[in-house]
Amino acid sequence: MFRGTQEAKVDEKGRLKLPADFMKLVVEKNYGSQFFITSRDGKVTEIWPMVEWEKEEAKKATLPEDDEAKTTWMRVVNYFGGVVEIDKQDRLMLPRKIRERFSLINAEVVVSGQQKYLSVQREEEADVEIDGLLNPGNAAKQLSVPEARQILASREAANLQDS
Repeated sequence: MFRGTQEAKVDEKGRLKLPADFMKLVVEKNYGSQFFITSRDGKVTEIWPMVEWEKEEAKKATLPEDDEAKTTWMRVVNYFGGVVEIDKQDRLMLPRKIRERFSLINAEVVVSGQQKYLSVQREEEADVEIDGLLNPGNAAKQLSVPEARQILASREAANLQDS
């Protein structure tokens, strides 16, 4: 499982060098060289080993094609998403939409373990988010995308029980 937080830098071409602690886990878990990089909320970049991402997709595949929450989820993750191959220097080229949306060129970032995937944020944005979590009175109202994610999670749980 990915855990902890490491500082990193996205270079002038939009490549993120995966921190050594996380790269070690990628090798130990035999995750391979392919990753799916996306954002599920339009706020945070996520780096998923392809094998873990395929498990996420499989959960959604059990839902009807016309499910509005599923459609919302798919539109967002595919808008930002891209399959990338890690290079020999342990770098991942971030998709253009991710680089533009989150200003991730020549940027200092934090890479945080989220068990099955890694999150990437500019350091100052991560600090603001953590402050909001530690001081809930300052938190903003949730967006419709997180609401869709919650709906999907409950439906996926119901589908697993029916199986």
